[in-house]
Amino acid sequence: MKKRTAAAIAAAGVLSAGAAAKFCFENADFNKRCEACSKVFKKTLFSLSANVPYPPKEEKTDSKDRFSSNVLIKSRGDEKGGAWYLGYSKKSILPDDIGTKKYCIAGNTRLPANFAKGVLDGIFVRTVALSAGEESEKAVFAEVDCIGISNKCTSEIRERLKDFCKENNVSSLNILSTHSHSSIDTCGIWGEILDVIKYNKKAIKKGEKLKNSCDEEYMEFLYGVVEESVKEAVLSMKKGKLYSAYMGKNSYAAINEAKGEMSVSQRGLAGYVWDRREPIDCSTQLLRLRFKPNDRNEKETYIVNFAAHPYINGLKIKDKGNGDMISGDFVYHLGETFEKYGANMLFINGAVAAVYPKRLYADALTLKDQARAFGEEVGRIALSMTLENKKIYKDEFLSPESYEKEMGIFGGGRKSDYRKWLDKKGGGVVKETLLEPIMELSTNDVNLDVENPIFHLVGKLNIGKYNILSNGSGFTSFTEVGALSLGGGKVKAAFVPGELEPAVLSGSYAVEAEYSYSKKDFSQKPLCAVAGDSDLVVFGLCNDAIGYIIPDNDFLMMFLGTTKKMKKLFGSHYLEIFSFGKNTAAHVVKGFEKALGRLYGEK
Repeated sequence: MKKRTAAAIAAAGVLSAGAAAKFCFENADFNKRCEACSKVFKKTLFSLSANVPYPPKEEKTDSKDRFSSNVLIKSRGDEKGGAWYLGYSKKSILPDDIGTKKYCIAGNTRLPANFAKGVLDGIFVRTVALSAGEESEKAVFAEVDCIGISNKCTSEIRERLKDFCKENNVSSLNILSTHSHSSIDTCGIWGEILDVIKYNKKAIKKGEKLKNSCDEEYMEFLYGVVEESVKEAVLSMKKGKLYSAYMGKNSYAAINEAKGEMSVSQRGLAGYVWDRREPIDCSTQLLRLRFKPNDRNEKETYIVNFAAHPYINGLKIKDKGNGDMISGDFVYHLGETFEKYGANMLFINGAVAAVYPKRLYADALTLKDQARAFGEEVGRIALSMTLENKKIYKDEFLSPESYEKEMGIFGGGRKSDYRKWLDKKGGGVVKETLLEPIMELSTNDVNLDVENPIFHLVGKLNIGKYNILSNGSGFTSFTEVGALSLGGGKVKAAFVPGELEPAVLSGSYAVEAEYSYSKKDFSQKPLCAVAGDSDLVVFGLCNDAIGYIIPDNDFLMMFLGTTKKMKKLFGSHYLEIFSFGKNTAAHVVKGFEKALGRLYGEK
């Protein structure tokens, strides 16, 4: 099985390379060359499961329970003494048998499977419950330190909490993932897949029950911890004020045009995050929501949203790290930074498609300490962005001197990136806005085409936790997209069920004909244009994990490596291998348009 699979993939490369050579020398048209090679590549991948029949047709089961999907919340605190209410919970998702049972780490495809050899730091579910008014409908956001939580798993968690949510006026229950590439596999495609494929092929012929490649015992444990965390957050809600602060730009084009002459509000996390998919277009925006309880004895809670893969500890680099240790990556250290400051923290990832954190001080630090440096520095930036520098330098915790001393690598005049960021910040501060207690939220189902031959193999052989349905001769799927407005529109967010290409958010570069391989524009408006807000934020991997979401005009199912030659021939298109299909982004944008329409069109 292993040899046949490897041979098929190799064949895809050989045949596609042959097609590339033909069009490279006989036809200078880049688009035609890409299309021809993509056709060969997909055909070869389909051959992997050609002899496996499609399962019988499955019917989608729509829940009529309004909190399960198709939610509409329009709530406002009482006119007199109106306030926000927020509850918080943090619970470990490390199982007790971590030292005796094998657990696969998700995020890097390795053969044999990448079994964890230990634990670097903690992995958690962090939950925030929020309402605009004490008696108003509640929205809950539970963020899990893992690679992804599928819609199938989200539905399971919602079903378990169905009665609790009804009893406690929870109308919107959202399960998100940080997308950590060094946590326990929750999707089932980073384990012993080849063995499962081999077993299930035989089971299909014999009419026997198929195995699933996900660790069902761990998933059961995870569901239970998430359930406990949601209940704890809802039952601990306190009255207080909610503030928002933005910095950075969604459009990298705007950053390029500024040529470095930017205020702190414009710069954001420029220099801390980068995009590996050309054309470069990562968002440098960071949204900070700060909840201040009326009771001074209670901790503040910060919700921090920006885009970056928690992938540092998942790497395998000689003398730096092996990528075989369980870790929450920089998110763990981000949380620790806020906790040392005396506050709670919830991180929500953004339009993260191929956006990665800068590996700080790689010449001097192991991967573990690089993740720590990134988390601690971005945490301090998020805490200090609304403060004047003179106050920051006097603060024992926020000052760069104390941080640099703690890290112990900044002798000989070397400055930390945090100090450099403060130097550029100068006298500038990011404005913080008090939000009125108004919350509006809408979600709805979105149907998806499943065109990717890899996901056809997944569906045929019961691999992982993906929510795909057989139509008898192929596969379809459905997911959720949503819209959130806080403070009467001062903060707007799109709930996106996967890893969004930043251009679909901003409207620059890859969605434009000039920069796409097809030389056509994206078929839809970008999300910022749909919302009428250039500061729109993305709550990524929200309620599902459908993979990469690439604009249809630049979607090419073709990958032969990342060498300069291959990039020249085809561009940068490795993400498409882990996407449902060409029209995914268009469906997501249409779903967001519908969610906004319900939000502002219904009373």
